[in-house]
Amino acid sequence: MRYVLYFFYLAWYWGLDVAIFIIEHEIRGERRFGVRTIGLHHLPEHLPEQERKHFSFYEPVNYYSATTLFDQLTPEDKQTTLLDVGCGRGRVLAIGAGYGFKDMIGIDFSEALCEEAADNAEKVEDRHPGTHITIEWIDARYYDIPPRVGVIFLFNPFDGTVMETFIAKVLQSLEQHPRPMKILYANPQFKYLWQDAGFTETATFVKKDMLRGCVLERP
Repeated sequence: MRYVLYFFYLAWYWGLDVAIFIIEHEIRGERRFGVRTIGLHHLPEHLPEQERKHFSFYEPVNYYSATTLFDQLTPEDKQTTLLDVGCGRGRVLAIGAGYGFKDMIGIDFSEALCEEAADNAEKVEDRHPGTHITIEWIDARYYDIPPRVGVIFLFNPFDGTVMETFIAKVLQSLEQHPRPMKILYANPQFKYLWQDAGFTETATFVKKDMLRGCVLERP
């Protein structure tokens, strides 16, 4: 039923061709990575209106976009820690484990989604022995980026105002602990903010005019 409801949502907003393409990858992706993360999730009702305007409802990144971005990583990248910002139910963390990451962090401002992500993280850790996943319920604006993080995944979890604050946190971490950093950015609406902060676009893709992503790097 989740696939059916999600298909109609996609078809309504994105068109029939894109909906079919995404659902096909959803079915294959959920099987390949061993999780159930499909479906939408609305913002917590307790958030004040001035906060709700900065965040979008939860919609998982489609498997095509996510795997296309992960395909750009090097073996050295996978030796670092992956940080998924706006981790939702933990889809990207499952993908990360499938691609060889052993240490991953997922953060989200929704307590309910963090609980689901934690459940999925346990399944992923069982599926990939030696993998460690941490889920934190926190607003990205107040999250201190650990020095071991070398790859950050984003699927437009918030608006430009919050993105600027988050970028400042990333820059602070890089200043305190200089290291290379890669940003895997699906649907990169605020790519220019990262470029203004000194990141360089090193890879990009467009599929069916709707699915977009890029890799941004800072050596």
